[in-house]
Amino acid sequence: MKKHLFIFTFLLVLVSLHSSLAAQKPAGMVKKQATTASLEQTASFKVLGNCGMCQKTIQNAAVSAGALSADWNMETDLLTVRFNTSKTSVDAIQKAVALAGYDNAGYKAEDATYNNLHGCCKYDRTGAAGGTKSCTEN
Repeated sequence: MKKHLFIFTFLLVLVSLHSSLAAQKPAGMVKKQATTASLEQTASFKVLGNCGMCQKTIQNAAVSAGALSADWNMETDLLTVRFNTSKTSVDAIQKAVALAGYDNAGYKAEDATYNNLHGCCKYDRTGAAGGTKSCTEN
């Protein structure tokens, strides 16, 4: 009988210990979440373009380069991106946007790529401030 009582008590203590440990968050898990958040960054830079079609292409290029989010403002020509620094960089995002045909703060698009843009999307490549937008999305 004592043996059964001992085993029962031992199991009860084990179950209680397991329950209390399971309720606690492991320290490593909390640390990893904090580290991931600290690797997230937001940046804004100029990208030349004209219209809603440009906006879609610019934003898609940024996301394809690893941006978690991308928002290009047609009025200010500013692209704001949110990204994880362990996965991509502003430089990589700027390269991808230039490869899509859009001059930006870091890179100029190849002439051939720019020339292949829809006529509506051919922006003023001088980068002059206050340039007028030539069209709107169809």
